[in-house]
Amino acid sequence: MSRHRFRTHDSEASAVTVTLGYDRPLNYVFCTVFRKGEEDSPLYSNLDDEQAGLDQQDVNYFRGPLARLGIQVPEQMFLEVEWDQLTRTGNRDVDHTSSM
Repeated sequence: MSRHRFRTHDSEASAVTVTLGYDRPLNYVFCTVFRKGEEDSPLYSNLDDEQAGLDQQDVNYFRGPLARLGIQVPEQMFLEVEWDQLTRTGNRDVDHTSSM
């Protein structure tokens, strides 16, 4: 599994962590958003999104849900998850927070 994380703030100025990635064993892309201190209850999860679930194969789909939450992440995250999916990369963990 590849995981690309970015710590930022949502539209309510709450600290959040966005994780985009590719799950190699299950062959799907994913996105989660957690507020700081609320790590047991996601603000957004692809698993709770009927349009995403485990079937979503386009990481760009998550631009919409992130925009609705007022969250902007580095473009590099999307590009790297696309690459991870294309090359079926696993065991990769990248923090993009310092890239903005």
